[in-house]
Amino acid sequence: MSPPAPTPPVFRPSRWNLQRKLILAFWLVSVVPTMIAAELAATTLAGIFDSNVRVWLQESTKIVEDELSEILRDNTRVAQLFLQYAPADQPTLPATARQGKLISDIADAMGIDVVALIRTRDHKVVFSTAADDIVSQISLAPDAMLQTIHNANTRVGTVVSVFPTQQNGEDYQLLVATFLDASFLTSVADVHSLDLRLYLSNGQEFSEVFSSQRFEDHPAVVPHRLEQMLRDTREPTEQFTSRYSGLFRPLLNEKGQLQGIVFSGLLRHSSLLGLVNQRNLFTLIFLLGSALSLGVGVLVTRRLTRPMRALSEGVRAVTAGDYSQQVEVLGNDELAELGMTFNHMTQGLQALQHLEAQMRRRDRLHTLGEVAMGLAHEIRNPLGIIKTATQLLHRRAALPEADMRHLEYVISEVTRINELITEFLDFAKPSPPIRTVMPARDLLEDTLGFCAPELATHNIHARIDDQAPGATLYADGRQLKQACLNLVLNAIDAMPDGGHLTLGITQAGSDTRLSIEDDGQGIPGDIKERIFNPFVTTKASGTGLGLAKVFSIMENHDGRVECISAPGQGATFNLYIPAREGEPS
Repeated sequence: MSPPAPTPPVFRPSRWNLQRKLILAFWLVSVVPTMIAAELAATTLAGIFDSNVRVWLQESTKIVEDELSEILRDNTRVAQLFLQYAPADQPTLPATARQGKLISDIADAMGIDVVALIRTRDHKVVFSTAADDIVSQISLAPDAMLQTIHNANTRVGTVVSVFPTQQNGEDYQLLVATFLDASFLTSVADVHSLDLRLYLSNGQEFSEVFSSQRFEDHPAVVPHRLEQMLRDTREPTEQFTSRYSGLFRPLLNEKGQLQGIVFSGLLRHSSLLGLVNQRNLFTLIFLLGSALSLGVGVLVTRRLTRPMRALSEGVRAVTAGDYSQQVEVLGNDELAELGMTFNHMTQGLQALQHLEAQMRRRDRLHTLGEVAMGLAHEIRNPLGIIKTATQLLHRRAALPEADMRHLEYVISEVTRINELITEFLDFAKPSPPIRTVMPARDLLEDTLGFCAPELATHNIHARIDDQAPGATLYADGRQLKQACLNLVLNAIDAMPDGGHLTLGITQAGSDTRLSIEDDGQGIPGDIKERIFNPFVTTKASGTGLGLAKVFSIMENHDGRVECISAPGQGATFNLYIPAREGEPS
């Protein structure tokens, strides 16, 4: 006894399939170029962004500078109006009241907080719109345009303009001052990430007198080192911390003396500045580049592995016995060639399967024919004796009418059995066809003419649809007519309430195709696959040999038959017969 064959190992595909490995390899190959490109792009973008930030900071500090210049111009305009209506050394009281009211109204309308006329020789305040303690804090030095005073115990920055004038031979100084209070720079108050501050001298250092925002940890005074740098360079200076990106701009008078310092800063955590830096840009660009690389890798590997997956599925289908499997062929590369080779292989296997089925069918029919011959000999002899004896008894015996009818039943059934045996023998042992070239239309006209009474009885309208006039058939006319008659009779049975029957003629290459199409009940799907097997029928009184006989006739004619049908949608049987001798179907 031979040992049992070893069991082949079960193949279990890895979780890291070919597509994932290709994607990983694609990403690893592209990661270094992606990092280099990300570094270069991040450096460039960060430099551009930092340059734009510097420009923005410089422009924002110029806003403060321009606003202060506008205040100085307003001071000058108010001074010009005041000099036209200022009181003399000893003005009349009514004139003084009227002029003072006019000056106060003009100052209020233009946002001026202090207008005062001071005599030079004794510094006496001749006229003032503000309290004396306010005026006394303001320096009349011509270059002190930015000063710090205390108003209601609060340090307030003040823009001061002093204009010398003379009235009635007496020298005076016209003081015009504007406070930098909450109304200063209201246009930038809504920019929450921008911090604009103004630092003015308090005699010892430059301290804050105005801020557009009130952020935590902002310095209240300018560091001495930074102050000295601004005095020396007279140019804006950048200062960067973990919280701020800022710019300090010096405010200089006409002599180049430092009067104040403007700070413009952006909070890193509440603006794009905290996000747009070289490291973050590198990370973002690298991630985007990696995502793009992976996306391209997925598309490329899918394009590469798609034919392989199709081939794998096709091989599994062929292994399961489905030789009709075909794979889609894409492109002209090696994978496309492999797909075409697989399709040719399955076509060859399908042809071999069909040939094998034909061989098995012929073997079964040959065996069936041998058995049929023996059975026919053993059955026909007793049937002949029974039929002869029954006929003699029917003619000679004087039997009651009921017994005579019974004898007639016996004769009728014996005749039917004999006909069935004859039909079975004809199917199992068909005679070889005697083939000649004949017109196709004549064959169908003879068939319809033979079946005309039956068609009229069942109210069926029949016609011939000749799409290939003059088409010929290389066939045995008697056998092919028998095949067509079987199909027409089946169509009549499928349309018990009447309908339409179409017999068509078309050219299909070297074959002539005859089609018998009805609009009857159709063929169920479970029977359709076995419709040409012997003894398969949908009729209660059928033998199941009609379509099997059609199949056998077509095989003997080097042709083929196909059935196209769906339940409730009729059926079409196509017969493919060589048109001429020497042209196989």
